[in-house]
Amino acid sequence: MIQCQFCDEFEKGFLEFQDINFGNRILVESDNFAVFPSLGQIVEGYLLIASKEHHIGIGNVPQEQYRELDSVCQGVRRMLSDSYGSPLFFEHGSASERKKGGCCITHAHIHAVPVQCDILPELGSYFSYSEIESFDPLKEQFDKGVPYFFYESNAGKRYLFEIPDIVPSQYIRQVIALKIGKPERWDWRTCPGIDELLHTVELLKKPSIPKEHMGVVEQKMIKKFI
Repeated sequence: MIQCQFCDEFEKGFLEFQDINFGNRILVESDNFAVFPSLGQIVEGYLLIASKEHHIGIGNVPQEQYRELDSVCQGVRRMLSDSYGSPLFFEHGSASERKKGGCCITHAHIHAVPVQCDILPELGSYFSYSEIESFDPLKEQFDKGVPYFFYESNAGKRYLFEIPDIVPSQYIRQVIALKIGKPERWDWRTCPGIDELLHTVELLKKPSIPKEHMGVVEQKMIKKFI
């Protein structure tokens, strides 16, 4: 039986953390993905885009769902840009339960962080990378059994980093927190940012994407709030 925090939350319909019920934090969802504020708000507005079904990384998500995921990411970019500023996206890409790529919850999820900074120099100093156009190379990396980092800049450029089997937990969170001068906020367990999480839900209650500007997938997305 899979023991997964996200799967447990999706099944129950609410977030339980430190024995406190915070209600349903899902803001918007498509057929196969859910968007919700992250525990560990390095900055307010920090969202996660997670698969509804259990997959251990985006590279493990069925390839036919990548177009939908792409549309959801574009919608999240517009939503955050309207309220907080253009986000960057990243994933610690697991290749297996052992080769986690710095991921601490092995359930496919992309981080969307509304901070204006470029972490390509920091990541590129230690890991080889290539610029990519789609999520397909993540699938290829997963099929090779090699963990990876996925990074999309504020400007929308995407990169794939091939990394060793073992890297520090929450590595990219550490890089971002240090770069923006908030090094104490990198660990979501010790700095969960509950107040920021609840305020993010409150601020994003109303649709930020006019229907006429939505794509086909985005028009199917359903708003759900606490």
